[in-house]
Amino acid sequence: MSGLRREIKSQQSEVTRILDGKNIKYELVDISQDNALREEMRAKAGNPKAIPPQIVNGDQYCGDYELFVEAVEQNTLQEFLKLA
Repeated sequence: MSGLRREIKSQQSEVTRILDGKNIKYELVDISQDNALREEMRAKAGNPKAIPPQIVNGDQYCGDYELFVEAVEQNTLQEFLKLA
Protein backbone atom coordinates (compact mmCIF):
# COMPACT_ATOMS: atom_id res chain seq x y z
CA MET A 1 0.00 0.00 0.00
CA SER A 2 1.42 3.39 -0.97
CA GLY A 3 2.04 6.10 1.60
CA LEU A 4 -0.75 8.25 0.15
CA ARG A 5 -3.24 5.38 0.23
CA ARG A 6 -2.28 4.63 3.86
CA GLU A 7 -2.74 8.30 4.78
CA ILE A 8 -6.16 8.41 3.08
CA LYS A 9 -7.26 5.27 4.97
CA SER A 10 -6.04 6.77 8.25
CA GLN A 11 -7.91 10.03 7.61
CA GLN A 12 -11.08 8.15 6.61
CA SER A 13 -10.88 6.10 9.82
CA GLU A 14 -10.51 9.26 11.89
CA VAL A 15 -13.53 10.91 10.20
CA THR A 16 -15.73 7.83 10.68
CA ARG A 17 -14.56 7.41 14.30
CA ILE A 18 -15.54 11.01 15.11
CA LEU A 19 -18.87 10.79 13.28
CA ASP A 20 -19.68 7.46 14.99
CA GLY A 21 -18.77 8.95 18.36
CA LYS A 22 -21.22 11.80 17.77
CA ASN A 23 -23.93 9.49 16.37
CA ILE A 24 -23.92 11.33 13.03
CA LYS A 25 -25.16 9.15 10.18
CA TYR A 26 -23.05 9.05 7.03
CA GLU A 27 -22.48 7.10 3.85
CA LEU A 28 -19.00 6.18 2.67
CA VAL A 29 -18.51 6.36 -1.09
CA ASP A 30 -15.59 4.34 -2.46
CA ILE A 31 -14.25 6.21 -5.47
CA SER A 32 -11.20 3.98 -5.95
CA GLN A 33 -12.77 1.77 -8.63
CA ASP A 34 -15.07 4.29 -10.32
CA ASN A 35 -13.78 7.22 -12.35
CA ALA A 36 -17.26 8.77 -12.59
CA LEU A 37 -17.55 8.89 -8.79
CA ARG A 38 -14.02 10.31 -8.54
CA GLU A 39 -14.89 13.05 -11.03
CA GLU A 40 -18.15 13.77 -9.18
CA MET A 41 -16.21 14.15 -5.90
CA ARG A 42 -13.73 16.51 -7.55
CA ALA A 43 -16.52 18.54 -9.15
CA LYS A 44 -18.29 18.92 -5.79
CA ALA A 45 -14.99 19.92 -4.18
CA GLY A 46 -14.30 22.38 -7.00
CA ASN A 47 -10.80 20.93 -7.29
CA PRO A 48 -9.74 18.69 -10.21
CA LYS A 49 -6.96 17.19 -8.06
CA ALA A 50 -8.96 16.65 -4.83
CA ILE A 51 -8.22 13.42 -2.98
CA PRO A 52 -10.32 11.64 -0.36
CA PRO A 53 -11.64 12.10 2.16
CA GLN A 54 -13.92 14.91 1.03
CA ILE A 55 -17.01 15.58 3.12
CA VAL A 56 -20.34 16.30 1.42
CA ASN A 57 -23.85 16.65 2.85
CA GLY A 58 -26.22 15.76 0.02
CA ASP A 59 -25.17 18.07 -2.79
CA GLN A 60 -23.53 20.58 -0.43
CA TYR A 61 -19.76 20.42 -0.27
CA CYS A 62 -18.53 20.77 3.33
CA GLY A 63 -14.75 20.48 2.97
CA ASP A 64 -11.71 18.24 3.12
CA TYR A 65 -10.07 16.37 5.98
CA GLU A 66 -8.10 19.36 7.27
CA LEU A 67 -11.23 21.53 7.46
CA PHE A 68 -13.10 18.66 9.15
CA VAL A 69 -10.41 18.36 11.85
CA GLU A 70 -10.39 22.14 12.30
CA ALA A 71 -14.18 22.12 12.80
CA VAL A 72 -13.88 19.35 15.40
CA GLU A 73 -11.17 21.27 17.27
CA GLN A 74 -13.22 24.50 17.18
CA ASN A 75 -16.42 22.68 18.19
CA THR A 76 -18.14 23.82 14.98
CA LEU A 77 -18.70 20.37 13.43
CA GLN A 78 -22.50 20.76 13.16
CA GLU A 79 -22.04 23.96 11.15
CA PHE A 80 -19.25 22.43 9.05
CA LEU A 81 -21.50 19.47 8.18
CA LYS A 82 -24.35 21.87 7.41
CA LEU A 83 -26.49 20.25 10.10
CA ALA A 84 -27.02 23.38 12.22
